[in-house]
Amino acid sequence: MSNPEKIIEDILVALRATQGKSATALTKGDSFQLPRLIPSGDGGTIQITKEIDDHITRLARDLKTTRPALARNIKDGEWRSWVRSSIGPLLANTSLSAQPAKRAQSLLKKLDDALNGIVANLNPVEHAFGTSLFSNSDVPPFTIGPVTFEPREVWLDRKAAEGEVAAITQRRVKRIWAGGRVGPRKNNRDKLREGDIVKAIGPCQYVCTVKLSAAFASDAGLETSLTAARLALACAALAFETPSVTLQGFNLHYDGPIHRQSALTFIPGKIILSGSRLSRRPTGPFIPAKAWQAELTRFADMFAACGEVLNNLVDPARNTSRPELLEALLQALIWFEKGCREVGDLMAMIGFTASLDALGKGTKTKGILMVLEARLGIKRRDAINPQGPTFQSLLDTIYGEGRSRTIHGTSQKIGYDWTNMRGTAEHLARYALVACLAHVAQTPGATQTDDLKR
Repeated sequence: MSNPEKIIEDILVALRATQGKSATALTKGDSFQLPRLIPSGDGGTIQITKEIDDHITRLARDLKTTRPALARNIKDGEWRSWVRSSIGPLLANTSLSAQPAKRAQSLLKKLDDALNGIVANLNPVEHAFGTSLFSNSDVPPFTIGPVTFEPREVWLDRKAAEGEVAAITQRRVKRIWAGGRVGPRKNNRDKLREGDIVKAIGPCQYVCTVKLSAAFASDAGLETSLTAARLALACAALAFETPSVTLQGFNLHYDGPIHRQSALTFIPGKIILSGSRLSRRPTGPFIPAKAWQAELTRFADMFAACGEVLNNLVDPARNTSRPELLEALLQALIWFEKGCREVGDLMAMIGFTASLDALGKGTKTKGILMVLEARLGIKRRDAINPQGPTFQSLLDTIYGEGRSRTIHGTSQKIGYDWTNMRGTAEHLARYALVACLAHVAQTPGATQTDDLKR
């Protein structure tokens, strides 16, 4: 008997033991205290005990483990919810007088079929997020892999043309965006849809769309889309000399509106002083449409590789001929974006160093130096500037004293000023990322992370 069969047998035994007991008796000794309910499929519910609930959780875990292809496109909580909602009707229609061992196998088969049916009915989706991007709203749409950035009116016109936004909603939303007034909607569903568009895009002049061609469950799809959107913004910021400054204005409305951060300072014998600053910038830089098109052309190889990395991210099956290389670049981008977004200088530097480490295949300063030499022509004994240290010395500081010792709890420099070192680490990580991404685009035969070192 398989482990899932044994768990189902245990569920049937425990369920039979609950027969005739009151609702209060079933919650006795349960810290949750409220009744634990699963749907019975007829609009009703079945009250279960903590023991049965724990069995169902174990069953869900085992059933997902036997389906490794679902690891990326369905979150554990979603899968557990499906198991709970699918097993309830089966239990409601199962005779508890029969031997549990005889019922377990057929019940498992029915449960498997129900779950496979849910997975089969998942559809490709498209997520849209308002994004601040540039301060001017006339930059034409551009795409990085599965991610497209469009002026919000262009996006709205496209969705209307695709039949996903009604013409009257299209007109009303444009009027709202222009600062005009609109009357109430007669249909409540139309009112909700219109309100959802206005809330999701917010004051942003651009929309970031992520297309998931593979089927994802709701939560997993949203999380993957958000990661792709944030990394696409980071990829766009790589075209600027200091991406962290650019990313202060490249934001998703989903991540919250800009707000003012205020603090009070008390100085003995003096009045209270108040200081404040904005959490980030309202928009990114102004860039003429033609100038941004020139940047897309200048960094065409980098953007092509970014697109390949993001296409791999949104493909749960990872159907690519070079998975190792694309996963390394993905993780390098993730750490780079985290470093750019981080407020604290030391933690930001750790993010940039981790990005370099991902490019070097985790072989510490030796691997990073090999990447820098192969892709940028930098030698370990080269000075970073006429008065500065060598690259070997720099990496010993940011990797050893900064990253490793902080992570391992042995740093003696918490509270030191890492501002300058943060800036140096960011520039180094940016140059390395841009060069490595361009190399990957130019070298279709590169499949291993070690290819970045040659």
